[in-house]
Amino acid sequence: LDRFCSFDQSEPCYAALEHKLNLQMVLDASEYDLKLIKIINNRHDDPICRVKNGKIKECDLYKNGTQATVTNGTLIIKHVIRADSGKYRLEHYDGGRETSRGLQVIVEAPIGSVEVSIICSSSGVMRVSCSSEGDQLLYSWTLNGDPLMDGNSSIDLDEKTDGNISCSVKNHISHSQKTIRVKPCPDVSLAALGYVALILILPLIIICYIYKKQHFKSTSAAAGDALIYADISHEKKGEKKETDSFPADVVYAAVIMQTKRKEEEEEDEDEDKVQDREVMFTPNCSNAL
Repeated sequence: LDRFCSFDQSEPCYAALEHKLNLQMVLDASEYDLKLIKIINNRHDDPICRVKNGKIKECDLYKNGTQATVTNGTLIIKHVIRADSGKYRLEHYDGGRETSRGLQVIVEAPIGSVEVSIICSSSGVMRVSCSSEGDQLLYSWTLNGDPLMDGNSSIDLDEKTDGNISCSVKNHISHSQKTIRVKPCPDVSLAALGYVALILILPLIIICYIYKKQHFKSTSAAAGDALIYADISHEKKGEKKETDSFPADVVYAAVIMQTKRKEEEEEDEDEDKVQDREVMFTPNCSNAL
């Protein structure tokens, strides 16, 4: 991106931002006393650079050696910045004769990476867009090698377009290009039908979920509040249970039914068994007495 310009040219000089600019003033600077003026207010206090015997002697524009040097009558700007844009006038003296020439310098940022994107619209149009960094961008398009409309950063194609599309971006100092594969857009009617079906089904799913949740809560509450009474008595092995009178060690208890039953654990054969909601246990010593 190093640029070469001359004060002999009539067209503007385009320089790449943050790159080098070689600006030829004369073929041999040792033969002339040169004065480079940047025209800002067109007054005597405009910044100047004086070159004598091929070397920079005095310069308001650049720091000698670090920002600019002169080699064989060419001013070399090592790192172009935005402020380097403008109109310049070169004055040189040869044997008492003064000659002046002008040059317009324009600084542009070079092209960055090119990105291409595709959007399919419901109206049956495929829109292809191109973007990049840089100044004064110019766009051009090709589809399968055939040129399309130039100048715009986006282009509209038929939704059935299939092939390779290329976007070329350029300005006065650089250019870049990107090619991607385009395929026909999906059928919009099928996608819309699926979307409508989803809208209709989703409320039904939500209502069903809420109904089941409320029904489960009401069933759990009804079962959890039920009370039953169990005959809790103790019966020794080998003794016949009397049915006409209640033994002294019979206790009646209210048992609250739980909605969830725990897994029954296996008990040893010699332990008392619970049958017909009767719980048998060994009474304490005080009852036995």
